[in-house]
Formats: sequence, structure tokens, C-alpha cells
Amino acid sequence: MSSSNYQIQWDSIGQGGENTSTSASYKVRDTFGTIQGVSSSTSFRQDTGFRAGVYDPTVSFSVFSQDTSSQVAATSLVGNVVTITSVVGYAVDDYIAVIQDQGTSQISAIGRVTVVGGSTLTIDELKDGGVAPVIDGSSDFVYKLSGSSLPFNTFSTSVVNTGIVGWDAAADVSSGYSVFLFEDQNLTSGTDTIPDISDGSVTAGVNEYGARSSDTSLTGSTFDTTDSPIIGSFQEVASRADNSLKARDFLTLKVGISGTQPNGTYTQTLTFVFVGNY
Repeated sequence: MSSSNYQIQWDSIGQGGENTSTSASYKVRDTFGTIQGVSSSTSFRQDTGFRAGVYDPTVSFSVFSQDTSSQVAATSLVGNVVTITSVVGYAVDDYIAVIQDQGTSQISAIGRVTVVGGSTLTIDELKDGGVAPVIDGSSDFVYKLSGSSLPFNTFSTSVVNTGIVGWDAAADVSSGYSVFLFEDQNLTSGTDTIPDISDGSVTAGVNEYGARSSDTSLTGSTFDTTDSPIIGSFQEVASRADNSLKARDFLTLKVGISGTQPNGTYTQTLTFVFVGNY
């Protein structure tokens, strides 16, 4: 039996009943008689008695990136209901990003669609980066988060190009988990690269590339407080310190270029790794 804030691993009764009881929303493994206890060493564990408790640890991790072709203008956000100019192509269970003032200082939140109305999307909950977006219809947009790749728009010297990669994580791990990121190469086209950010903030008209996490309480990196460089070794971009049956975070990638940056198709592969804190 479980909900968002409790879980019963198993119950214990004196007699009768079945070994396992289930329904669409819970499972209980019953124990008959008395459990004698648990014995263990470095190489074995023994749960004595009938039936000893069985613990099924649950871990899931799903990553989804912004589909830039799905852009629609957002005109208002009230609670968890966002009004957009067209709901065509959007469906229940889609993950979406809601973005205020897209660009250098954009404020974003992500969530999963639960209801599609005539011009509205109702979202299960909005996960932001510490500040909730305020939508007034000026440079505000909604995107689907549905892909495994993130095609940036054509780079421009006048704006910071942005893209979002989000994830859902569930970890029935008492000490929590961490999500790490690394790259296979810099953002590269042939022999040309866009340099990593070095001053903490990606700026329009400057050749630089970095990212910031929505998790505002990181201890293993600077992604929570500044636009940070992505490198070829593990960097922490999200974490939890206890059991998290539903946790959602995202990374905002940012690219700026100057007029001296050579034309080209710039690419890289980013890998996200989920690690339970066992």
C-alpha cells in the first residue's frame, strides 16, 4: 500500500488470509506467525520465518527534450492551467515546457498534461527553477518535451538560443539519488567549437555555451546558481536526499555567438546518468 507520502511494505497477521493481496492500486504481502529476524554478513542475508518480508525497490528514470517545432504562443497561466493559441498536436500525458520571456533570462517550468481543453492545457504540477513563470503573452511560449534530440533554432548574434531537457525520476531509495551529466565533445562543427561558458552567464553576442539546472539545492556542482560549462566527466545536475516517488527537474541549455563564429551545424551528445545513493 502506498501514496505520495507513505508506504506499507507488508503486514503481519496471526492466521488466515492469503500470502499476497493485490488490487489495481496496492499490493500487500502477508506474514503468518512470527518472523524470527534477519541475519546477515558481508556475503549473505537470511530472513527467517514464513513469510519473510520481501522488499521490491522501485527506480525509474525518463528523459525528454524540447521539440522546437511544437512552439505555440502562451497567453496566460492561472494555477496549473495554461492558455495557448492552439492545442493542435497536444494530448493528455504529453510533457510540456512553459516559458516566460524566452531567451537570456527566461523563466521556465515543466509538467505533464492531464486535460486538453478548447484553448487550454491543464498540467499535473509545474516544476520550476525556484521562480514560477508569469505569462502575459509577450515572448511567452509552450513546447512539447517529446524527443531524444534537441535541435536548436538558427543561432543569432542578437539573442541567446535556449533549449530544455527534462526528466522524471522515482527512487524508493532511503538515501535518495543523483542525476549526472557529461558530454562526448564540445558543441562542434568540423574543427570549429563554441567555447564553454566561463563567466557564469551566457550573453547574446558572445561566443559561449552553458547550462543551468532547475534544482536549486545542488552541492556537487554550480549548475544550480550559474550558467555552467558542460564537460566530459560526471557533473551533478539534480539530487534528492531521501525516497522520492515522483521528482521532476530540467536543464536549460544556452548558446550565444558573435559575428566571428564560423557558420556550421554544431552538434554534441549529452548523456544523463541516474545513480541511487545506496
